[in-house]
Amino acid sequence: MSDMPAPDVPSPAKSFGGASLTEGPVRGHLTKLAGFMAFGITASLISTLADAYFIAKLGTHELAALTFSFPVVMLIISLSIGFGTGVVSVISRNVGLGDQASVRALGTDSIVLATIITAIISFIGFQTIDPLFRLLGAEEAVLPLIHDYMQVWYLGTLFQIIPQVGSSVIRAHGDARTPSALMALAAVVNAVLDPIFIFGWGPIPAMGIAGAAWAGNVARLVLIVLFAIVIHRGMHALAPISFSAERLKKSWLSLLHIALPSTATQMVAPVASGIITAIVASYGTAAVAAFGIATRVEIFAFIYIMAISIAVAPFTGQNAGAKRFDRIREAVNFSIKFCFIGGVIEAVILALVGHWLVSKFATDPEVIRLATLYLYIVPISYALSGIVGLGMSVWNSLAMPLAASSIGLARSMVVTVPLVFLGSWLGGMEGIIVANSLAAFLVGGAAWWWLYRTIYRKEREMSADAVPQAVVAE
Repeated sequence: MSDMPAPDVPSPAKSFGGASLTEGPVRGHLTKLAGFMAFGITASLISTLADAYFIAKLGTHELAALTFSFPVVMLIISLSIGFGTGVVSVISRNVGLGDQASVRALGTDSIVLATIITAIISFIGFQTIDPLFRLLGAEEAVLPLIHDYMQVWYLGTLFQIIPQVGSSVIRAHGDARTPSALMALAAVVNAVLDPIFIFGWGPIPAMGIAGAAWAGNVARLVLIVLFAIVIHRGMHALAPISFSAERLKKSWLSLLHIALPSTATQMVAPVASGIITAIVASYGTAAVAAFGIATRVEIFAFIYIMAISIAVAPFTGQNAGAKRFDRIREAVNFSIKFCFIGGVIEAVILALVGHWLVSKFATDPEVIRLATLYLYIVPISYALSGIVGLGMSVWNSLAMPLAASSIGLARSMVVTVPLVFLGSWLGGMEGIIVANSLAAFLVGGAAWWWLYRTIYRKEREMSADAVPQAVVAE
């Protein structure tokens, strides 16, 4: 029996208010999905830059404290992203198959599982703030500021996972507009509350660096409420919470098949970032501050390439469920061209305005010099970095998590960290910056070759499977 849904069965995507990505123009779907995701990511990154901007007004030590916190914050965010990847992969493939019951159950069960695991990890993190950041190389003058920020941030850790999984449930149905709009609204709340909580206003006392963490917690709480309304009351895309061992086992095993490798890969990335931060810290607080500014500007500049990688995930999942590998190949070809064009444009823009941007976040001449140098060199590798993300999205959506994890680990730890050590030894901070760019070229080239090989192999397998089916039909 074919896995294709019967013609008279409505698409779960359309039933829940999403879009069927197995029909219609490939480029049109990807452009629309990527456009909405770019809008949402931009809004979220504006709130991140707002944190850096307002905290920089407090001083270099406060900015360094925020930079030190970044790898640990990303560890928890990576957990939510890893689960979100599993949610998009499994739910989108069931959407393509037309299995509405599984779609609903998976949405609910994924939120339950992710919340349990995140609560455990955040509890451990709260108890280990000081020893962990000493291990990362934080100076004693910066450590109290890190503690002020992280103890508040850990209180809102659970607020990280639910919005991420909720966004993934909606995107798996082909709807990127709704999560992007809600992300933008939460970002506005965060950016507005930042100066109020950091510097104080009226009856609200100045909380310093801790105020940025409180602003983020409130914004994410608003986002949770909005996602709950949309998914449960608007889309009716969740099943009741189940205590059935059989259902939970089926749902959780399906999710963990993708989510565990993806989460492990995502969580290794901030570990690698922490190692690199520790190496950078050996060159002083100014180097850490410069690295923090440059990487935050970089993330903001990288949004359009990030968006196409995110857009490819639900598209690939739905079409994999419907056995439309010809559409997946077309999507990959388009996305790679998008990465190259976008990468070149972003590199040119940052080369022209990098110094001006950096000077808006810092006044220390050494911070400005190092951050500007980073934005001259690293952006030339953006296109290849985009292909790494693209490949990981496609492989996860094809239920090939080991391929995605292999290339992700190569990018974060296996290739980048050794090259950074080598670059530091050979050329100091300048060598570290060059090493980051070189790692992207090496891993991106490997991902490009492997991705095309995967798609063509899948198409050959489909062609081979189609022959005996045709004979039986006759």
